[in-house]
Amino acid sequence: MKFSDQYQYEVNTDLRELEQVLKELWLKNQERSLDKPHDLEYVRDILLQASAKSSNFFPTILSNTLEEDLFFRGELDTEIYQHLRYLPCNWHTHSFLEVVCVIQGNCTNYILEQTLKMSAGDICIIAPDTVHAISAFSDDCVIFNIILRTSTFETAFFGTLSDNDVLSDFFMRALYRSKTHPYLLFRTGEDHELHNYIGYAYSEFLSNRQYKNRMLNSIITAFFIVLLRNHGDSVIAPDLDMTGSDQNLIYILKYMQEHYATISLKELSVFFNYSERQLQRIIKSSTGMSFSENIQKLKMNHAARLLGNPDLSISAIAEELGYSDAGNFRQVFKKYYGMTPMEFREHKKL
Repeated sequence: MKFSDQYQYEVNTDLRELEQVLKELWLKNQERSLDKPHDLEYVRDILLQASAKSSNFFPTILSNTLEEDLFFRGELDTEIYQHLRYLPCNWHTHSFLEVVCVIQGNCTNYILEQTLKMSAGDICIIAPDTVHAISAFSDDCVIFNIILRTSTFETAFFGTLSDNDVLSDFFMRALYRSKTHPYLLFRTGEDHELHNYIGYAYSEFLSNRQYKNRMLNSIITAFFIVLLRNHGDSVIAPDLDMTGSDQNLIYILKYMQEHYATISLKELSVFFNYSERQLQRIIKSSTGMSFSENIQKLKMNHAARLLGNPDLSISAIAEELGYSDAGNFRQVFKKYYGMTPMEFREHKKL
């Protein structure tokens, strides 16, 4: 028996009371196409009927704008819900991050003018203040919505990438700066390791145990680590038109990350069989910076970390970063940070 077999979380897929009520209302109102996105006012009467028939109705369903400070309960940074099947599909926004995890079946995720078909194993991270709607109209569809304070998400997700500055810039740009497709999509398939973390988190969320918030945050951090470790290479960021030559984008960024001390644009173009012009376009569109700007940022960030070690000389640091001339390193460093490497080292001691 595998170690992971001991910890698999079983999900109850039976329709809950409120879902049964919503399904009945949907069947009685077929002509209204409740499975298609509508403004909240169009479906408000259906929701009010559901609230009158079910004792498990959530008042927040009647709002199309959800604010972080009003939505989260107590001190929790993370909330996890099993998405209501047969809930009338309506446009809404919220000021926090949402992670839509399809565990079983299929659903349609409408994000602005984009129609995103999602199936079992798909995980979609939706940026704050994004107009979207989810249509889940089948008994076998099981979806978990992980709701995160923005600060918690950035700590868990981007904190995982803290040593991978190029990738962090790419994800940040794709998620927060996209005006037409502000989401990231991971097609994880039957990744039981990853899906079990969703089960762990949901079980913890339903509990009332000591250190609940801290435990939830730890599980969610582990969830993002596994997500990026197992599927970071195949993320879909549609605003960047990742087709054709752009399919290798994550591999290109990772290669830059791992070989920044010595790699040149010409060597990178030969390795991936692209022209230098193609690479410049891909790198600039995905990170907002040119190849040379990315390389310099990587070198300077590493230099700042190395300067924390008093046993390393400036010359040794310059050599490790690929500078043949320590004087050139000092000049670049001062231009980047506004102080010499030695001044920076002394400042860090304070």
